[in-house]
Amino acid sequence: MRPVGLRLRRLGAVLMAAAAIMSSGCVTTSPERLPPLDRRFYENLSSAELRAEFLLLRPSKRQAFLERKGLWAEWKRLTAVERAGVEDGEVAVGFLAFAAHMAWGRPADVKLIESGTREVTYEIFIRCTSGPRTGDHVRQSMDCDGTSSERQIAVENGLVIELRYLD
Repeated sequence: MRPVGLRLRRLGAVLMAAAAIMSSGCVTTSPERLPPLDRRFYENLSSAELRAEFLLLRPSKRQAFLERKGLWAEWKRLTAVERAGVEDGEVAVGFLAFAAHMAWGRPADVKLIESGTREVTYEIFIRCTSGPRTGDHVRQSMDCDGTSSERQIAVENGLVIELRYLD
């Protein structure tokens, strides 16, 4: 068993190293500080643990991480028009559902409807229309601190087949 003083010195050294790495600009601790495309990928990671891991990565390591999680392959499948839509926050009928997720984040609500051999997923996205988060997509309307609107897409076989503005 190591003396307490030695363990404390090692802990201090580890904390100082972590602080140095974070302050060097190599990693970020806030998703708001991510570049726009990285932020979109961050929002589409499936768990809080993966999002926390992504934040700690150096920018040069993020693509490899996304490749391991399958998101980079999804991004590469998007057409030039879909990628432009993602950048502009616009989605159209015929886009891959992944383009909608990259443009607007994860849906606030999802409902699967099965009828015979068809499966259609209806996804609702909430967008802040006033307040400090105007233009942001959120998981619940209360996060807007103002007004919000809802959009719904219908997805079949991975493609957006319908787009509705619910408000």
